[in-house]
Order: sequence, then C-alpha cells, then structure tokens
Amino acid sequence: MNILKNKMQRRDFLRTLAKAGLTTAFTSQFMLSANVFAQSGGAKRFVMVYYPNGCVRDKWHSYNVGALGSGSFDTSPLQHLNSHITNVVTFKNLSYVGHGGSSGHPEACRAVFSGGVEYATTFDVAIGEALGGRLTKNMHVGVWSSRAKGAEYMPFTDKNGNKIQVSDNPQQVYDSLLADIVGSSSGTPDPEAERRKKVLESLHENLDLLQANALNIKQQGKLLSHEEALNYYQSTLTGTLDIGTGSGFSRPVIGMTGVDADAELIAKAQMRNIAMAFQADITRTASFQFMGAQDESLKLNFPSIRPYMGDYGSGEKLNYNEVRSHVSSHNESALFDSQTRWYNMMVSYLMDELAVRPDVAYGGTLLDNTLILVMSEVGGGNHQQENPGIYVAGGAGGAIQNGKAIDAMNNGMSNLYLDIAKAFGLNWGRYGNSYGGISGFLR
Repeated sequence: MNILKNKMQRRDFLRTLAKAGLTTAFTSQFMLSANVFAQSGGAKRFVMVYYPNGCVRDKWHSYNVGALGSGSFDTSPLQHLNSHITNVVTFKNLSYVGHGGSSGHPEACRAVFSGGVEYATTFDVAIGEALGGRLTKNMHVGVWSSRAKGAEYMPFTDKNGNKIQVSDNPQQVYDSLLADIVGSSSGTPDPEAERRKKVLESLHENLDLLQANALNIKQQGKLLSHEEALNYYQSTLTGTLDIGTGSGFSRPVIGMTGVDADAELIAKAQMRNIAMAFQADITRTASFQFMGAQDESLKLNFPSIRPYMGDYGSGEKLNYNEVRSHVSSHNESALFDSQTRWYNMMVSYLMDELAVRPDVAYGGTLLDNTLILVMSEVGGGNHQQENPGIYVAGGAGGAIQNGKAIDAMNNGMSNLYLDIAKAFGLNWGRYGNSYGGISGFLR
C-alpha cells in the first residue's frame, strides 16, 4: 500500500494551524497590529548588539547634543566610530526605569530587552518574526556567551519565553548557515548535500504521516516547529540565493578556542558571519552578544585597547583579575572605559564589513539598509538605570536622522524600540511599556 500518495499536503497543514489560532499568540502578546510585516521603504536589515555591565557614562556621553562632527567622539569610547559618524545616532538621557530597569543584572535581563515585560520575547526576536528571512528569521552569534553564569544572565529570549543560548563558534555558525549556499555557487554537485537531501525527503514523508493523525493542539504545535526546521534545511540545500561571484565568502579560520587572547579574532569572525549572511540574504535579523551579564570569564586586555587601559595596559597588571568586565565595572575607571571602547571597535568592524558588500536584494550596500542597535542591560557600571550607553548605527534605508546626538529627555527605552520598528515600516501600535517615540530620531 502506497500510503505516501495520500499524504496530507504541508501547506494545507500550516493553513489548518493558522485557522485554529495557533499562530496568533505571539502577535497579541505585545499588542501589535495585525499588519506586522515591513512595508516598502525604510530599513531592511536589523542587528542588535549586546555588551555587558554598562559603561562609564560621563565618558561615553562626553559629546554634545546636536549634529555630530569629526571630533565629537574624541574623548569617548565611541571614538572608533568616527569613520562612520554620519551613520550614527547617539542618545543621552534615555531611561530603563519603568522599562525593565533593575539594580540586578539577571533581573534587568528579564525585561530590559523586551520593553519592560518580564520573560517576554525580546526586541530582536520580535523584529525577526516580523521581518522574516529567506532561510531563517533570526541569527544569534556571540563571544564567550557560553561562559555566562547561568541562563538568567542571557539577554535574549525567544518567542516561547526561553533564554537563547548563543553560538560562540564562528566556524559552527558558518557551517550551519552558509556552507551549503556558498558551496552550491560553484555548480559542482556536492555528494554530502545530495545525501542530506535524501534524508530530509524521508523526514518530510514521516512528518506528513504524523500530520495525518488526529492530534491535540500541543502536539500540532510541536509538529509545526519540526516543519519549520525541515523547511529551513530544505531551503538551504535547494535554494538559489544570489551571492554574486561568491567573492567575500569564506569559512572563518578560527572557532571558539576558549583562549582569552583569541576573543578579538572570534568577535571579528562572528561580525563577518553576520555580513555574509546578510549578503546571501539568508536572514534580515541578527543578534550579537558580547559575553553574558555580570561577566567574569574573559580578560579584556587585547593589544588594540592597551593604550587606553591606564596602569593595566602593560606589565603584570595585564593579567590581573581586574581586566575582567564585571570586576572592573564598579570602579568605573579608565580600564572599564577601555573595555567598552573594544565593543565599539568591533561594531565599527561590522560596519566596515557591511559597507563594502552590495545588498543584492535591496540595492546599495548592506550598511545603507541596515539599522544596528547597541545597548547593555544596565546604564552605568554601578547598575544605574538612567542615561545608559546606547546608540543606533547604519543607513537604515534613510528612515532615521543620522549623524546627530539626541537628548531623549528621560523617555523610556521602549519608546526607542517602537521608533525602530517604525523605521522598518512596521505598524505596531506599541511595544512593551512604550507610550510614544523619541523626538528627532525618525525622519
């Protein structure tokens, strides 16, 4: 008996789930409008960058409000963004108070990144769900995030309320997202890919058999998750994504070594993975995580920041415990300031990578169409909730007023989230505890 000839069509299965209301919970959770997909124009790609333990706020915000010039960041850890200063918007006097702020790191991670709603889906995931992607909705990568003290110290939360465990291995990220696509550009059949296609076909057939059975709602939801995963891998293997000549795509030369001195190379490899994934149009949303909140695992003593590390920039002190992020944060010293400088150096590297790559889907460069949000879970090194070190970078499709510093007038972080969603053309009525926008940010 050839039962497979009578199998339930996958598209019909998905439509049945939608009619049953299984796909509406996420949208209603944040009181978003029904139309959550991006309209024409505006930003097309989103990167959310997390760094731990806040910053030395007086140093970070040493620039003046108004138009940014060539010397605006000279006394700030943002200095290394000078080459992209016309594509940067900085904020003074934003507030986490009432928008997820807390005096404790894990408590802050429960809500700061989800608009003040504890344990809810974080903003990066909400944007990814709204924008979608050719192969995956979200790409999460990190540096030393696997050394986090616990899941509660992780910033990002998925749509099911679970903390996201981020991959620290650039080679693993490349192999899972890019290897098959880049390899397919040569036109030579890959025996390994052909073998995987056959395995996927068998899994799809088995899934079809399961879908034909009478299942309860929870079971159907689990099957939908499997369906999405199989479709992703099937698309990866059979997709015809345009990556041009294939130049600019290569497997990272470094994985997650666990050696402190390698962290800068790993960070750059992960930033490059994001740029390659955007160029291949695999996804429109990526999240980058520097370690976990209250991090004490990585010594930040790289040659690139030693000139800014004060007494800890040479000799025996280079390897003192104080060169770890959380340990130095409460002193709010030159050492801590140099560490936040390093995070911005890596963001500048990401912008460099995006600026030299064409956006084959939307025209211009990837940087032209990308909006990058950089933030921490607390404001200052002593867990302050006011005036956190936050900025937005990238061309954002012309949707924002770039090259300026804005006084947010103590508005909440959720208001900036809502404005960023509007920069993507999303018709969200609100996000989290938002009650408006940030004056002077959107065009």
